[in-house]
Amino acid sequence: MDDSQKLLIIGLGKMGGSLLEGLILEKLPNIEISVIEPYLNETNRDIVIKNTNHYSSIDKINSFDFDVVIFAIKPQIVKDVCEQISFLSNGKHFSIISILAGTKIKTFNSFFKNYPIIRTMPNLAASEGSSVTALYGNSFVDNDFKLLTESIFSKIGEYFWINNEDDIDIITAISGSGPAYYFYLTECLSSIAKEMGLEKIDTNKLAKIVAKGSSDLMMSSSKTANELKKNVTSKGGTTEAAFEILEGSEKTFYTLLKSAIKNAVKRSKELSN
Repeated sequence: MDDSQKLLIIGLGKMGGSLLEGLILEKLPNIEISVIEPYLNETNRDIVIKNTNHYSSIDKINSFDFDVVIFAIKPQIVKDVCEQISFLSNGKHFSIISILAGTKIKTFNSFFKNYPIIRTMPNLAASEGSSVTALYGNSFVDNDFKLLTESIFSKIGEYFWINNEDDIDIITAISGSGPAYYFYLTECLSSIAKEMGLEKIDTNKLAKIVAKGSSDLMMSSSKTANELKKNVTSKGGTTEAAFEILEGSEKTFYTLLKSAIKNAVKRSKELSN
């Protein structure tokens, strides 16, 4: 790996913005960051202007000399952006990181043949430094690029490598969409508490604190989630009574959630194709 690396981030939405914040907070040595983002907002304007070379559009770049390009754009415009970058780079070889949902490596390969490409799937918790990111690289990814990518994604949470690109469809449904499932469970607890008579209590805050406490317990314990659940479930107690409904009927919570995730996987495959 060269002493200095020039990194270009295209797009500063939730994921691109979170990556940029992570990189600037714990700046990687010998990395010069540039970004392309036409719509800077109050949240990211200062951090972009002070810490990066900012371009409002691709055609504002006079000379393309980047070593790594992170695509953090909407999947709908990926082909148009790849076409512009391909024209601008004029055959210069660089490494590619994609954080686009439902966009396979073959899409990039059609514009950048034999380039090192790593496809990633982070989640919304990247903004809190608590993402879990799946990484998949093609056969042109060398060890230096692999280490650089690990350094980047370690700034927004945990990461792991996968050997089969198709597994990203399942990972999208589990960890990509996963935060929404937890938000929904928290929403349900809040709404049910209110419906059952807790009118004078902030049930939204109550449910959020329960979610945080439960998450803290899971992360600090070496026990499995199932073992922790059993710890809360006393024989003949209130939790057991609740699970008589959640696990005791034909359409259990588990089977319903599994059906929901299967549907999400199906949609991910449709988007990829």
